[in-house]
Amino acid sequence: MPDEETVSVIRAAVDAIVPSVDGEPGAAELRVHEHVVESIELFLPGFVELLATLLNAYAPDVRPGAAFSVLTVEERQRVLRSMSNEENADMQDVVDGLMVFTYGGFYSEWTGRDRATGEVIPPRAWRDVGFHGAVLGHPVYRENA
Repeated sequence: MPDEETVSVIRAAVDAIVPSVDGEPGAAELRVHEHVVESIELFLPGFVELLATLLNAYAPDVRPGAAFSVLTVEERQRVLRSMSNEENADMQDVVDGLMVFTYGGFYSEWTGRDRATGEVIPPRAWRDVGFHGAVLGHPVYRENA
């Protein structure tokens, strides 16, 4: 598991991608950064540290001497835009991956899952987009999942 500083950088990035709006919680308040860190670590162990390093490396271009996590939401968004505008396809993939895992965590059942019981309480994002919830499916099929 990445260290606390790395996780705080990812939390700041998630907050810049889906910030709080009109008093509604954003991705950081819903702990989507945990989903992002877990998902990336499962896919590419150690990559979260590289991602945090890249975000911190681009931060001084927006505010000299600043680390990514201390930038304002707007400044963090500028960092992400700058990274995604790189001509290097790998850098674009890094930002795309961060976006995919952030939006995936925010709009999936992840934010509504009770970690203790496994029960899914429909997240607010589902209501906002008019999604009525997951279909229960076939219990026998899911038994070994």
